[in-house]
Amino acid sequence: MHIRTLPLSVRFVAGESTGSYVTRLAALNGLPVARLLESVGEGKSAAEVDPRYTELYMNAAGRERLAALAGRGIGELKRALPSTADAQLLADGAGGGPVWRWPWTPRGGYLVRGCALCAAARGAEEPIWLICPDPWHICVRHARMSDNSRDDIRPFIDLSPGPHVVAAERQRVEFVRRLGPAGRTLVADAFGVLAHESTGVPRLGERRTTPLRLLPLVMKVAGAMVSVERRRLAGRLTRAERDRWLGEVYGKFGWRVGKVIEMWSRKHPPLSGPAGGERGTHLPLAVPHEQVGGMSSVDELTCVPWNVLAVIERPYG
Repeated sequence: MHIRTLPLSVRFVAGESTGSYVTRLAALNGLPVARLLESVGEGKSAAEVDPRYTELYMNAAGRERLAALAGRGIGELKRALPSTADAQLLADGAGGGPVWRWPWTPRGGYLVRGCALCAAARGAEEPIWLICPDPWHICVRHARMSDNSRDDIRPFIDLSPGPHVVAAERQRVEFVRRLGPAGRTLVADAFGVLAHESTGVPRLGERRTTPLRLLPLVMKVAGAMVSVERRRLAGRLTRAERDRWLGEVYGKFGWRVGKVIEMWSRKHPPLSGPAGGERGTHLPLAVPHEQVGGMSSVDELTCVPWNVLAVIERPYG
């Protein structure tokens, strides 16, 4: 089947959900979403397709058709829309043809409202929905935090009065860029440390502002963790060095947080030799962290045995 590119194209918003993108693409071209999806392949959807609540998935053949409809290369699609990544593709059906599914809930990650100013800069006037590993997103360009709330009265939190939070988010982004997937696990472990009941701080999800309160301290804890992880993963960490490091941790963070970091360190014991892995500044992934999915949440990434995220369904309206 030959797919003709639609007359009008929409600009990508990085991290957008496929459902949100397809909804915008259909609207711009005056089509019902269901009609556009007929060109993508055979599909099934929830009773009411709504990109605020559900995400769209497809197999490789369906992704190829969507790219053709949008007039984009598959590489562009994969870079902009996380749910079109190879790891998120549906398996081929019996006939091997193009298929799509729009289930009741995302298969992984959270649908988070995108920054309206970023969306407007890309020519979008309607709300944009991102697909994120965790239920919040911080736009460092416009100093706004959005989350998985569907409340239109207060769709974001203005961070301009709290530049330290934006600075911490910039630090987190650079931390992950520099260290690779292992950087994500260390940030998750830092959130996990602070989620322990002995620290006295609320767990993520209990309050809308909890990520903002925790992020600056999270990055300090993650920074302390990476200093010992580099030596451990290189096979150069002795128990005496680990004990000295723990002494520094207690002095810097106090006994409540220090005690939990010590609990964390038992999950990261000294290794008998180098862990191997990626070159450059990236840290290798090693026990207890051996897999990092693109949509893995802090709960799925951290090695701590307690929950980091509070299980609250759509907590903010």
